[in-house]
Amino acid sequence: MGRNQGGSGKKKEKLKCVTHVPLTAVRQGSSATVKVKKLKVTETGFKVTDSSFHSDVNAAIAAFTWKENNLSDSQLDVVWDRVRQSGGWDQGYVDSFINQGMLPPENDPELPKAKGKGSWNGAHFVQSSLKSLGLRIQLGHLPEERCPRPNTTWGDDFVIIDIDQIHAVGLDYCGYGQTSNGQVEQLLQRRLYPATVVNPKTAATFRVLELFELLQYESKLSTYEFYQTISRLTDNTGLHAPKDRYPTLLRIVHQWRHLKMLKRADMRLGQGYASSGIATVECSRHNAKRPLAVCDMQRGERYCNMDYITILSLQLCLLKLFLISYDIACQWFIHLLARIAQIDPSCPLLQSDVEIRFLVPKFHLPAHVPACRNRFAFMLTPGAGLGDGEAPERGWGELNPLATSTREMGPGTRRDTLDYHFGDYNWRKIIRLGDSLLKKLVTATSEVAEHVIAHQELEATIDPDQLQSWMEAMLAWELDPTSPNPYEVAVKTPTQAAVRRQLAEEEERALKMGADVSLSDEVSPCSLIAMGIDLEGEQRSLKSLTKSLWDHSQDRQITRVKLRSNALTRKLEEWFSLLQLYIPTSVFLRKREPQKKESPKPFEVRLWLPSQIGKTVSFDISLAEIEYKLRNAQAHEALGVLRRNLQIRATLYDVKDRWLRGQGANTRALNAIATVQARIAVARDEYRQARTALLSLADLLGHDKVDQEFLPLEDQDIRSMTEAEPGQGETRRRLSWIWRRVNAADATEEETKAFVAETIRVEWGKSRARAQRYQEEIKLVQEEMNRTLRFFVWKAADWRSKGLAVWMKPISVEHADGLKAYAEHQAALYESLHNAFKLQWRRVPDLVKSANDEIERPDLFYQRKQQEFEKRKKKTDKPVLPLPESADNLPNV
Repeated sequence: MGRNQGGSGKKKEKLKCVTHVPLTAVRQGSSATVKVKKLKVTETGFKVTDSSFHSDVNAAIAAFTWKENNLSDSQLDVVWDRVRQSGGWDQGYVDSFINQGMLPPENDPELPKAKGKGSWNGAHFVQSSLKSLGLRIQLGHLPEERCPRPNTTWGDDFVIIDIDQIHAVGLDYCGYGQTSNGQVEQLLQRRLYPATVVNPKTAATFRVLELFELLQYESKLSTYEFYQTISRLTDNTGLHAPKDRYPTLLRIVHQWRHLKMLKRADMRLGQGYASSGIATVECSRHNAKRPLAVCDMQRGERYCNMDYITILSLQLCLLKLFLISYDIACQWFIHLLARIAQIDPSCPLLQSDVEIRFLVPKFHLPAHVPACRNRFAFMLTPGAGLGDGEAPERGWGELNPLATSTREMGPGTRRDTLDYHFGDYNWRKIIRLGDSLLKKLVTATSEVAEHVIAHQELEATIDPDQLQSWMEAMLAWELDPTSPNPYEVAVKTPTQAAVRRQLAEEEERALKMGADVSLSDEVSPCSLIAMGIDLEGEQRSLKSLTKSLWDHSQDRQITRVKLRSNALTRKLEEWFSLLQLYIPTSVFLRKREPQKKESPKPFEVRLWLPSQIGKTVSFDISLAEIEYKLRNAQAHEALGVLRRNLQIRATLYDVKDRWLRGQGANTRALNAIATVQARIAVARDEYRQARTALLSLADLLGHDKVDQEFLPLEDQDIRSMTEAEPGQGETRRRLSWIWRRVNAADATEEETKAFVAETIRVEWGKSRARAQRYQEEIKLVQEEMNRTLRFFVWKAADWRSKGLAVWMKPISVEHADGLKAYAEHQAALYESLHNAFKLQWRRVPDLVKSANDEIERPDLFYQRKQQEFEKRKKKTDKPVLPLPESADNLPNV
C-alpha cells in the first residue's frame, strides 16, 4: 500500500495497491505478471481500478503509474531508488535513464528478452545479472508450475557457477509441502551441486563439473585455471568482478570426484601422505593400471614400495605364468621372492606351480650390459608375443603434466585426483580396445609370414644333426632360465694390453734364447711401436683441445694447451731419435716432406710408423707385424669403448627425459651427456685411424679380408641399439654393424670355425624367436578379443543384477527406479560396446587365414610383396613427357 501526495500539491491524492504474482519456474527470457489496484479520491468517494502488466524487465516497475506523475528531480531520484531497491535493477541500467532525465518505463517494450548478462538501455547493452533481469528459479515443482508458498534462499543472493559465467539469480525452495526433499535434494534434482548442506548460497551446475572433468583429463588444467576462465567470462574488465568462489568450487570438485568414483566402482578409502613421486603396476598388454597398484614413493624407487604394490596388485590372481617387466628387473628380482614371503606368504608368486619370468622393457634394455640384453629380452622370451613392457612410460606421458597442480594439493585431494585420472585412463583404454587390438592383429598377420619363411629358409642351410643339438639347448633354456643361455656367444676380443703382454712374453723368450733384436737397451721393437701408437692418441687429444679454444678463451685455458703442446713436442723429438735406430730411412722420409712457411703443430707431425711408410722404403718387416697386432687390438678396443659409451648416452637421455625438470638439473644432465659424447668422438677417431693403418699393413703383409672384418665407420653407424638411421622408423630400423661385428681377429682356424658356428647358432635362435613371437601375438590377440567380448557380456549382466538387488535399508520407489534406470543405462552401454567391437572384428578370421596360407605357401607371400612394391613404385614414379622428334615441334615460349 502506498499514498502519493504528488510534487506540486495540485495532484489529487490517491491510494494504490500492487499485487505481484510471479511464475513458479521462471526461465531466461520469460515474463512476470503484475496486477495493480488503484484507489482514486473523487468528489463522491473512491474509485477502484484494476490493471495487469506483463513486464520483461522486472515486476516492480509496474508498481508506479509514471505517466500520471510530474516529478521534480529530487522526487525522481527517490522514485528511481525505490525501483532499484525493490526491483533489483542494475545501477548501470538505472543511470542510463537518470542521465537523460527519464522516468522508469512502464512496460519497456524496446527492451529485448534477457540474453545471459546484458540488458538494453536504449543505446547499447549493459552488463546485468540474471536476477536484475527478473530471473527466479523455483525448486520442488515441475516447470511452469507455481508454488503457493515459495521459500526464498537465505539472503536472496544465490550464486550459480555455470560454463558461461558466474550467475547471481533469485532462487526459491518449495515451502508448500509439494515435496518432502530438503534444500540439498531439491538443488540436486535440478542438476545443481550445492556448496554446503546447510543454507547453501552457491551451487555448480552438473554440466560445468562434467566439462571440467573432461577438460582436465585431456589438458591437465588445474581447478584454479578453470575458475579464473569462468570468472573472466563473467567480467573481463575488473570493474564488476564476482565474489571469489574458487575455494567453493574446489570443495565441490573434490566432493564430485569422490561421489562419481563411489558410483562407478567399489573404492577402498585411504589416507594420502607426502611423497616424492608415485609408482604403478600396469598391464603390459593393454597399458591399463591394475587395481590397488599405485603407491607413493618417499626416496626414489625403493624395493619395499615396489614389492608392496606388486603383492597387492596380484591378490586373488589365478594365473600360472607371470611375465614381470621392470627397468631394473635384473637387480630387483634377485631376492624378490624372499622379501615377498616376509610380507605375504599367500602371494600367488610363491605358489609351487607358478612360473615367473623377469624381463626388462625394450627401450631400457640397450642401456644394460650384454648379459642382461640376452636374458631379459621380450623378443627372446616364450609367451611374450610382441609386447615391449613400456606401458608405465606411456602412462607417465599423460600424467606428468598433473604434477604442477597435485604438488600443491593436500594429501587426500591429491590422491583422489590421481585416482580419478587413473580411472579415466583405464576407461579410455577399454573403449579403444576395438582399434588397438585390431591394429595389433593386422600388424602381426601382415608380417608373420615374412619371419616364418625367413627362418625356414635359414634352417634349410643348417646340418640337421647340428640343428637338433641347437634345438635341445634352446628348449632346455626356455624351460629353465638357469640353464646356459643359447643366445650368448663366447667371444675372444683382443685388447691392446693383452697384445702388449703377449709381445713382451715373446721378447722375454727371445732373450732367453739369445735372439734379441733390440737396438736400444731402453726401447724394444714392441715398445717402439706401442710408443708411436700412444703418441698418436696424444696428438688426437691435443687437436681436440686446440679446437676448443676461441677468441674469448681464458688465459689459463690457453696456457694449459701450450703446456700440453710443448710436452708433446719434446716426446716427438725423443720418438724420432729412437725411430731412426730401427728405421734409418725415416730420416730420408722426413726430409722429403714438403716444407711450410710455418712449422707444423705437434698434432700435425707424421710419425712414420710402418703403416704410414708402407712400400715407400724398405724396413724390418717384423715391425709391421707388431703394429698389425697392436692395431687389430686397438680397433676392437675402440669399438668396445664406442659401444659402451653409446649405452651410457642412451641411459642419460632416458633419465633426462623421464625424471629431470628445471633448468639446473637439465644443464647438469647436458654437461654429462657432452662428456660422454666427447668419449664417443675419441673412440670414433681412434677406430678410423686404426682401420686406415690396418688396411695399409694388410696390403704390405698380404693379409686379406681385412676390409670386410673392419668396416668403415660412418657417422650414421654411430648410434645405440634402439636408434634408427635418419629418415627410418622403427619398422625399418636396422641394427648398426658395430653391434654385430664382435669377433677375434687373432683366433686360430679352429676357433674361427667355432666362432662362425656360434654366430650362426645365435642368429638361428633369434630368427626362431622372432617367428614364434609373431605367431604368439596372433594367438594372444585373438584370445584377448574373445575375452573382451565375454567381459562386456558379463559386465552388462552384472549391472542388471545390481539394478534388481535387494537393499539393506528401505528406499523410496523413486530412488529405486532411479537406481534401476542407471544400472540399465550402464548395461546398455556395455552391450553397445560388445556389438560395436564384434562388428569391427568381423574380418579377423580372414586375416588369420590369409597369414596361415602365406606361411604354408610362400609363393603367396612373395606375390603380395611384389604387388606392394609395384604399388609403391607407381606412386613414386613421375610421368615423363615424350620428347619432341625435332626442334620444330617445340612449343613457342
